[in-house]
Amino acid sequence: MWLVDVSIRRPVFATMLILSLVVLGIVSFGNLGVDLFPKIEFPYVSVTTQLPGASPDTVETEITDVVEEEVNTISGLRQMRSISSEGVSQVSLEFELEENADVKAQDVRDSIAIITGDLPEDAEVPVVAKVDPDAAPIMSIMLSGDMSVRELTTYADEVVKERLQRVQGVGSVSLVGGREREMRVWLDPSAMRARGVTADDVVQALANENAELPGGRLEIEGRTRQFGARTLAEAGTAEEFGNLAIAYRPNGQTTRIRDVARIEDSVEDETSYAQLNGRPGVVLEVRRQSGENTVEVSNALRDEIERLREGAPEGVDMVVARDTARFIESAIEDVLFDLAIAIVLVVLVTFLFLLSWRATIIVLLAIPTSIIATFTAFGAFDFTLNMMTLLALTVAIGLLVDDAIVVVEAVQNDIDGGAEPRKAASTATQRVALAVLAGTFATLAVFVPIAFMEGIVGRFFFQYGLAIVFSVSVSLLVAFTLTPMLSARFLRPEKGHVGWLGRIENFHKALRSRYESLIGWAIRRRYLVLLGALVSVFIGGFFASLVPATFMTSTDRSEFLATVELPLGTGIETAKDAAIRADQALREHPEIDLVFVTAGAGTNQSTNILNLYVGLTPKNDRDIHQGEIMSFAREALAQAVPEANDLLAEDVPWVSGSGVGQMAIDLVVTGPDLESINDYAILVADQMRASPEFVDVQTSYEGGRPELQIRLDRNRAADLGVSARSLATASQTLIGGTEAGSFEDEGRRYDVRVRLEESRRQTLIDIETLPVRSGDGTVVDLAAVAEVGVADGPAQIDRIDRARQISVRANTPPGVALSTAVDRLDEILAENPPPEGLETLTEGMARRLADTADAIIFAFILALVALYIVLASQFDSFGQPILIMLTAPLSFSGAFAAMWLSGQEMSLFGQIGLIALMGIVMKNGILLVDQANQYRDSGEEAAEAMRRAAPERLRPVLMTALAAIFGMMPVAFAQSDGAEWRNAMGFIIIGGLTTSTFLTLLVVPAAYALPSDFRRFWLRITNWSPLRGTG
Repeated sequence: MWLVDVSIRRPVFATMLILSLVVLGIVSFGNLGVDLFPKIEFPYVSVTTQLPGASPDTVETEITDVVEEEVNTISGLRQMRSISSEGVSQVSLEFELEENADVKAQDVRDSIAIITGDLPEDAEVPVVAKVDPDAAPIMSIMLSGDMSVRELTTYADEVVKERLQRVQGVGSVSLVGGREREMRVWLDPSAMRARGVTADDVVQALANENAELPGGRLEIEGRTRQFGARTLAEAGTAEEFGNLAIAYRPNGQTTRIRDVARIEDSVEDETSYAQLNGRPGVVLEVRRQSGENTVEVSNALRDEIERLREGAPEGVDMVVARDTARFIESAIEDVLFDLAIAIVLVVLVTFLFLLSWRATIIVLLAIPTSIIATFTAFGAFDFTLNMMTLLALTVAIGLLVDDAIVVVEAVQNDIDGGAEPRKAASTATQRVALAVLAGTFATLAVFVPIAFMEGIVGRFFFQYGLAIVFSVSVSLLVAFTLTPMLSARFLRPEKGHVGWLGRIENFHKALRSRYESLIGWAIRRRYLVLLGALVSVFIGGFFASLVPATFMTSTDRSEFLATVELPLGTGIETAKDAAIRADQALREHPEIDLVFVTAGAGTNQSTNILNLYVGLTPKNDRDIHQGEIMSFAREALAQAVPEANDLLAEDVPWVSGSGVGQMAIDLVVTGPDLESINDYAILVADQMRASPEFVDVQTSYEGGRPELQIRLDRNRAADLGVSARSLATASQTLIGGTEAGSFEDEGRRYDVRVRLEESRRQTLIDIETLPVRSGDGTVVDLAAVAEVGVADGPAQIDRIDRARQISVRANTPPGVALSTAVDRLDEILAENPPPEGLETLTEGMARRLADTADAIIFAFILALVALYIVLASQFDSFGQPILIMLTAPLSFSGAFAAMWLSGQEMSLFGQIGLIALMGIVMKNGILLVDQANQYRDSGEEAAEAMRRAAPERLRPVLMTALAAIFGMMPVAFAQSDGAEWRNAMGFIIIGGLTTSTFLTLLVVPAAYALPSDFRRFWLRITNWSPLRGTG
């Protein structure tokens, strides 16, 4: 090869060629971001429309159905879901992953613009937005101390929030548990009735009398001077608000706000709550800007928090309750540690076979040069240092030295045989060039399809596959440039070793001698050997049936989430009491270090939902698995909060924004009638609760929402001249409260809220006696025009693809794989088929498991086709690629046996490891067949050629195999936080490569002689004698 010869003749050229790639890699490395997983953009769009005061039924028919009918025509739509709740319609659109999210968002906006006129007049303009996976908070900061909640909220809002928002990369900061200053106008219905004043009168007075309006410009002295004019009539204190006039009476008396209300400079209603380890406070939830690096933003936030602590008021504590970057940094450090261990193990394996420090150093130079040069491609393709790319480099460690091992071993053999180093470097490299190229291209043929798989799996493994492709490609270049150049200049004849090295050398010689005898037996008894190989495949199938399947293995991250759903209508005080009990129950466990509870957080601000983040003792410092602690948490929460409707404990999701729920099982029941759907959903849920394969069983239906209903009597209302809108407006102000302006104090503005005194809105009688203005100007009781009562109704109506639906969701307990739970669910559905008119479909992680299977099968077939094309092209043969590809099934027995013995599940990473195994194991067969072909070209018979070739290639075969095996050991046996997700890949490659290497050394030589046997058999039955031998 000209490149090899040029590199040997011009060592500076070879050095500079590789050094240039290394320099570019170092430069690129400094600009690489750090993240947990590759950034994946999901083409999901939401349409949110508000219709204040409307019931879920009304929202569904008046808004949701209209929106769904229009957007359903957009191309590329995969699934449409909607939630119709009180006053809000939210339609979520999932498009095919191949679609562009920005384009689809614009298509949705265009469609919504068409039907805006068809929506109710009171409906607000629909808001169309892309679903951003970066919307989840990356950090939660708790403020607590010896301050009133108003003072603490003011400090959090005016100081801490303002400082944090200025940090580079921060998108938004929201407060939970805070109560901002607010001027409260507490109405007294008795005083209002006595003075003939309604709630609308008070609101109108605040709008008219509490104002600061511009008065234009005043020009004087011949327009040589100019003044701005303002009318200053804004109130600023409770006393000033009380003095505002509502009405002027004919007798000269003025009715003021203080005559009908109590004015209080106070705080807003308590709608959310937060506590950390039992201590309440104000929480700031920090979200990053879309596309910003989590670790960089988090580091900047930590620095700013330290500066804030230095200037914080005395007695105020500032604690980071949750920081997602901490696990990311820990996980990346763990993978880097695995990478370092893999390098050390590969160095040890290489030296123990080559027994030469010169040869070992030449081989190992392929590792840093290939890895560092790969960072150049990372920078060009906008990759980050994440779990996938670093795992790819760990997997590649054993592959990067393969080509260099084959070259150096061949050169060393020639030098030991008396050849001049430069000549040996040239001839030996060219002799093994075909094997090196075929082995590398076989690896690339496997990992390229992995990078370009369809669906979310393809997006997830895109960087993984290409990272290995980049690094292995660079190692091939190193093997044909730097490696032969260094071999020509530094390798020396290796004479007999003494001491422990001598004993190792004697072991190698004895191993080769015994293998020579074994290979002769295998060739003579080749049909028996092939029968044994077939048996090993069946053994692999047996163990494969014992290994359960899942989408993502449950991991121990030393943290988990929990949710407690209280009955609908639960107030904030009851939620606070439940939060305290939940916190105390969980912290009784000695391995639970942190319990962070919020209520009323999120976009819906549901006070009946408690969200808990639980931090544990680091995994390496405890003896029990996170799954056991989560089981304890379920039991503890059930005892501490017995009134809860649903309890849930689940792993922290690895990737947000995937469009599918994080729960393992999500069975969707659809149909036209919500009542029949709910009956069947309850039946299935009860069956699942009775099965040990499920935990956290719940349904999405929320019935029994208490609702105060004011039914207008149109006849009486018409007689008294009371309109429905005036009644609704008065009810809203008196019961729920209305913002009626704002006021300024020290440069900041605060709201003014009008509402009935709390003590005067506790019973139905209180509501019935609320004052409403009639058509003749007099004030009448609300009961004169309406009936007041309490009823129950659905909290929300869920739909999927325009059909009403209720979801039955569940997780799996420790020790139960997702495939096992899915099989049990299928049995339940078979025993309890849905009634006529109802249908079921599977979502959640179970759907991802099914989608993954299709993508993996496609990648597997594509890899097989690519492998055959590459090998057929390299060996210029249609038959020999099949011979080499026989090594792939030989790995199944060891791969699945290792999975079963280690208690692993066939997860997404295990399936990817199985595909990768095909390309790795075929290198052994390539080395044997290539050497045998060279002897056959010299005129030897097939059996004799393989009898000579196999012992000569024994050492490089064992070296490359053991390098890959030991390189994967840190991955297989990793015990750090969250390491379980990559253990399966390590065990499947180690087990598969172990059995495949052993069987390949026997099966390939045996199978290599089969074509000659077939040829002789064919000639025998056709009674034709060739003029020359058939060897």
